[in-house]
Parts: sequence; C-alpha cells; structure tokens
Amino acid sequence: MSKLKTIESRVLEVLLDEKKTRDDDMLLYFIVCQRCFFDSHGMRDISFNEFIHNFRDLGCPNFESVRRTRQMIQSQYPELGCGPKARRARSRGQKAYEKYAKEAAENGEG
Repeated sequence: MSKLKTIESRVLEVLLDEKKTRDDDMLLYFIVCQRCFFDSHGMRDISFNEFIHNFRDLGCPNFESVRRTRQMIQSQYPELGCGPKARRARSRGQKAYEKYAKEAAENGEG
C-alpha cells in the first residue's frame, strides 16, 4: 500500500510541475522514472537499454501503474486533466478498442 501511495504522490507532483505530462502518458512515465532513479541512484540520464533491463532496480514503477494513477488523480482533480485535443484522442482510442473487442467477441476470438 505504501508503494502505491508513493506512486500517487510522485505522479501528482509531476502533473503539478510539468503541464505537458497531463496530455502524454509516455512523457509522464519518463519524468516519473527520471525522478525515481535520481532519488535512488543520483542519476538523471541512463541508456534505454539499461533502463529496460533494470527499471525495477532503479526504483521505477510499472508503466500501467503510472497510467492508472494519472487517471485516478485526474478524476479527483479535474484541473489536472488533459487538454481537449488529448481528451478527444483518448476517447477515439477507447471507442476503437471497444469496437475491436466487440468484433473479436462476435468472431469467437476473445
């Protein structure tokens, strides 16, 4: 539970500090991880290869945990929500996935 609270506080901090992260989950994840491995190892920059193979040891959370936490925070604090362009893109993505899942279920693929 304390790990989730730490993720929540870190994601909230980044959403408050870096407005662009409200629209871009990859940027949000990048900055959250950058702060994690700076806190745990005193580093700001590492290679992608090193990150992929060592993200847990570097103190970084799972991408999906950060995304879900961002979603929860934005539902509690609408002022930290994404802009209209990102909102439309997320809505289109959700509708496309729902259509895909429905068609897969109808075709016996799900």
